[in-house]
Amino acid sequence: MATTRATWLDDLSKGFKRHRQGRPGWNIEHKRDRLRVVSSELPPRPDEPQGAGAKRRAITLQSPPGAATQLQAATEAAEIFDAVMAGIFRWPDPNGLDADSQTHLTPKALLTLITGLKGELLGEKLIQRTWDKTYQPYFDKLVAIDGQQHWASDAALLHAVLRTWAANTRSRQIAHDKLRRLWKQAKWDWPDQIRSMRGNGAAAKPVAGVKGFKDDEVDELRLRIQASYRLTDADLVAWDVLQCFGLRPKELQFFSLLHQDGQLVCKVLRETASIKGKEGFRIVGAAPPRSWPDDCHGLYKRWKKHVIPDALMDKVSPSEVLTLQLDRLKKSSRKISCEIDSDLTPLGCRHGYAVRIHTDLNLTSKEGADVMGHSEAVHLSAYGQVLDTPKTLSKFKRN
Repeated sequence: MATTRATWLDDLSKGFKRHRQGRPGWNIEHKRDRLRVVSSELPPRPDEPQGAGAKRRAITLQSPPGAATQLQAATEAAEIFDAVMAGIFRWPDPNGLDADSQTHLTPKALLTLITGLKGELLGEKLIQRTWDKTYQPYFDKLVAIDGQQHWASDAALLHAVLRTWAANTRSRQIAHDKLRRLWKQAKWDWPDQIRSMRGNGAAAKPVAGVKGFKDDEVDELRLRIQASYRLTDADLVAWDVLQCFGLRPKELQFFSLLHQDGQLVCKVLRETASIKGKEGFRIVGAAPPRSWPDDCHGLYKRWKKHVIPDALMDKVSPSEVLTLQLDRLKKSSRKISCEIDSDLTPLGCRHGYAVRIHTDLNLTSKEGADVMGHSEAVHLSAYGQVLDTPKTLSKFKRN
């Protein structure tokens, strides 16, 4: 017994035929749960051998079958026909990265896209360690959540991913920007409703600005390290380098000390390769507390002799080891002259250095930013409040 053809499908085929003005060789078929346009005039697919001749090919419509979506399907089929006739038809990306493809939000498609972005950035703009720490974790989260269910839209997936970080935190800001960079790579439109989720990062910004080691705390820390039975001369070198040159803890793995024009300086590998004419490293001058001698307690000779401990060099994040050391030192009963602020972290060495290069050496914000290896905007955002408030208040003093 013959199967009765659905009325809506007959109407759809007739409407498509009218649009083609009777041009033969084109059909709309209902196969399984999808609609597709079939014609020998469709061009070869990108994955077909070069020079493949004319044959019947099919392209699946995004519109689902049914009477309710008949007009949508007719419009989509007409657009395909017009594009073929005009010679501008393009098959969807075989990797599923076409924004109109139903597969563009699958984990497989996202992993292909992530691999492409990594290939573009790695070496030219980023080193592997920077990618692993500042890009990969956010993309891992994206792929993991994407694999939990089928997502009807980009906005639905992105909303689910970004909400895993608290609103107005720096973490969500970074996640938003990394995911948007991925969408830009694919040339997908960034949903308008997701823009507001970026926030302003205010929740992560200290009200009183960053907290750095004060000079007396630097001296106290040195004395406690020397008195510690757990820490070695090499550990003291690592901490002194952080204090003298304001390095990030992870930069302990990518620096060297040298004498330049009779002055002790530190040569630090930049996280990114040559950008805007800058070389792949920066030169940093020493800015220890005023109580320190010019040779920074013989730092160059001590570094040559002891180098940086393997416990720091072998870690993906030296900060983890340094944080544990600092926590023990802060709790030590061997207080020499003063307490060490309980809120200080290893990054406090860098913050203390930033304050000294401005208050003691009078560097400009641009000079300070260049020395510390970031933009002037980031430098002012982090240290502007600490540096400008005393300067502003001093103007109220009477002579």
